Amino acid sequence: MTKKILAVDLDGTLFDDEKDICKANMEALDAMLSAGHILAVDTGRPTHVMKKILHPFGIFERENVYLLGYQGTIGTKASDDEIIFGHYLDNEMALKLLHYSKDAGYSTLAFEYGNIYSFRHDSAIDKYAERSKEKITIINSPEELAGHKLTKVIVLDFDNPDSLFDFQAAHEDELSSEFLSMFSDVCFLEYIGKNTNKGEGLKELAAHLDIPMENTVACGDERNDIFMVKMAGVGVAVANARDELKAEADYITTVDNNNGAVAEAINKFILN
Repeated sequence: MTKKILAVDLDGTLFDDEKDICKANMEALDAMLSAGHILAVDTGRPTHVMKKILHPFGIFERENVYLLGYQGTIGTKASDDEIIFGHYLDNEMALKLLHYSKDAGYSTLAFEYGNIYSFRHDSAIDKYAERSKEKITIINSPEELAGHKLTKVIVLDFDNPDSLFDFQAAHEDELSSEFLSMFSDVCFLEYIGKNTNKGEGLKELAAHLDIPMENTVACGDERNDIFMVKMAGVGVAVANARDELKAEADYITTVDNNNGAVAEAINKFILN
């Protein structure tokens, strides 16, 4: 058997619209893991949050399951807390970014391994916390994060998300040397380290496991999944994916995230 890695996004890909996993996807995941293949959950979610929301499904605690959190910047085994690889933001530049977003009036989240911070408590932060099921610690100012090993920053705007494009453009020249910025949702402008993304996370995991990239499959739906879909041996866009991702994919599933899109990819490219 040729061992393969499946890198899969959660929201809009493996999860259905109710944040559940359909029977077809669960059965296909069980089959591939039982056959000895590798599952890498490659997502923007923090590692500790992934563990919490995936625990009820049971299957994700197997030895051949890995978690690539914070847009693929931190890699761990699902069964323990050992960090296989980790990439962090330049702290001085991260604090500068946080000040820019604060001065512009945006609700902003700063992430480190195991913690999420915001320097304001408002309806946008509450909405994010409710939507993501993540606990957020409120701090007084960005300076309280000096010296912290931050993994990413999210600038939020639920009311006028198009303004995030203006914020991104206004600071592109100064910040692009240190950060990669992307939209993981129409309301979420995310900043991670310059040379990190979901695709690089998949590449690092494959090297760690000594599996050639040609034996990897990546499946996603959003703009931030483009990196891993392009990097993988086979890049898959689910039927409900954004057009930008579909344009980069090698294959587009015939069904969406509510009807077993990941199972379709597994059966076609992992268990074939």
